[in-house]
Amino acid sequence: MKQLSERALQFIEKSGRNKEYEISLDILEKHLRFYDIQSYSEIISFQKNFSGLNLQNIVINIFTSKQIKENKGVNTYHWKGQTLFSINDSFYIAENGEIAVRDCGCDSYDFYFYYESFGTFIEQQAFFEKHRYYKKRPAIFYEITDINEFSKSMSNYDFLNECSDKYNLVWRNEANLVHATNSSDIWSVVFDSISEQNRYDLINKLKEKHLIT
Repeated sequence: MKQLSERALQFIEKSGRNKEYEISLDILEKHLRFYDIQSYSEIISFQKNFSGLNLQNIVINIFTSKQIKENKGVNTYHWKGQTLFSINDSFYIAENGEIAVRDCGCDSYDFYFYYESFGTFIEQQAFFEKHRYYKKRPAIFYEITDINEFSKSMSNYDFLNECSDKYNLVWRNEANLVHATNSSDIWSVVFDSISEQNRYDLINKLKEKHLIT
């Protein structure tokens, strides 16, 4: 897992962590031997850095100390060669550390990976909280026709490396926040802005270059 920024660390401290979900990492490693996973390192890292974190009145966790003391297992899921654990009502963590959501619509129960690590999600939440002025208007979504050309068109924007990974690319300038996401190799983009006019101008510019549809 890449090192968290100071902004993300402050966000975690402000959000608070429930000590009831603290578990000895040695005891956790022994418990993980009961599951069909090839590597424990990312799950242990998640436990160390994020277990018990309070986000929007939901506690992020995989295991509880009581459940491990009673030697009880948790439900696991399998997708594309990875074993996944639920960490809240929406997110699942794979044994390689990637974060997925589950598609429960239209009788489909597929998983879609949304973040390369939970750290990326935290970095984004920390950034959005500090820069809420971008988020005063409803977001607008478009599909990206060519992610490489789209990225080139953002060359005059600041690239937020800490908020980006192979599923997310985030840019900003003083007026606009641009968040591209990759789901099943299809890139889409969300535009937020301090004003409707700034966003309108950016979207029209990208449409004229046939970079979004």
